[in-house]
Amino acid sequence: MDSHLSEKYIDACFSAKQTLRFLPEPPPELQKRHVYIIKTLYNLSKELTEVRVSDIAESIGVTLPSVTKNIATLEDLNYIKKESNLNDKRVVNIQLTKKGLALYQTVFHDFHQENSQVLKAIPEEEMRLTIKTIYRIHDLMEQAYLLD
Repeated sequence: MDSHLSEKYIDACFSAKQTLRFLPEPPPELQKRHVYIIKTLYNLSKELTEVRVSDIAESIGVTLPSVTKNIATLEDLNYIKKESNLNDKRVVNIQLTKKGLALYQTVFHDFHQENSQVLKAIPEEEMRLTIKTIYRIHDLMEQAYLLD
């Protein structure tokens, strides 16, 4: 690949980042990172029978203390609730409350239903290839620049 194509890719990434502005704004008491944690918790709860704070931290690639602070905020605002694990009292499971599920529905499910119609002009195979390629480029760059 020549350097001009690499530059065009980075330009496209800047443009792609601008698409984030079309995401719905979170409620005033939340920041986008809180909403992302709600999304992650929802997705993990579909895969796992019990979700722990450490599962969320691992899934989004941040430290446990960082997620713990945000989980506390979400709990204080009644978007999630913590429960002791029945098998191990040292472990705390978390789950979305009705308020958290409603937020997920509004911010993610409804948005993506509408957005899928906006993007319907792009063939599904092309979209899947684009997604796969972006992740592959990210992995290659991460290996080259962060793991040295």
